[in-house]
Amino acid sequence: MKLTKAADYALRVMLFLAMNEKKIYMRSELSEFCGVPDSFLGKILQTLAKKKLLDSTKGKKGGFKLTKSPDEITLYDIVSAIDGDIYLNECIDNPNLCDRSDNCKINFTLSKINNSIVKELKNYTLIDLIKEN
Repeated sequence: MKLTKAADYALRVMLFLAMNEKKIYMRSELSEFCGVPDSFLGKILQTLAKKKLLDSTKGKKGGFKLTKSPDEITLYDIVSAIDGDIYLNECIDNPNLCDRSDNCKINFTLSKINNSIVKELKNYTLIDLIKEN
């Protein structure tokens, strides 16, 4: 499993907003402060807003802020909002892709590992990342 660049950027922006949650930031500010290309950031912010992780306000005093407290937003929430369901192997997500999936020891083991990764991503919130720094 490898996070996409978009998920990496989303984590970076969400952490920044969590560390500065009292203020609303414009996209251009987030791009500058987080080192994310502005053109790429627009789509990421739209997706996070659509998934109800960010509030988006238009206008001169508009911008973006978290919809919830940093201790309520998990890394899983952010990554899955951008990348979709997390799975190591296509067979885990769709067993019908392979005629061996019913008795495949590889699929069984990768599924257990996958569940551990998802569980860990759900265990960490933005506040945990803030405390780490």
